[in-house]
Amino acid sequence: MKTLIVTPKNEKDFNFLTELLKKLGYGTKVLYEDEKEDIGLLKAMIEEKKEDYVSEDEIKKALKKK
Repeated sequence: MKTLIVTPKNEKDFNFLTELLKKLGYGTKVLYEDEKEDIGLLKAMIEEKKEDYVSEDEIKKALKKK
């Protein structure tokens, strides 16, 4: 199943879209700023996980050089 995220321009549009979706039988969920930040952090963590890892020993060697 796919998810659709809509960002209304103002409170009036927000209320209209919320009521419309409810009348059409769709569930809605409001995302608050902290939840949007969490999603952004998770996305960044997933992207970073795809990269190559540096071992702890390599980090220690690099730090000792300085």
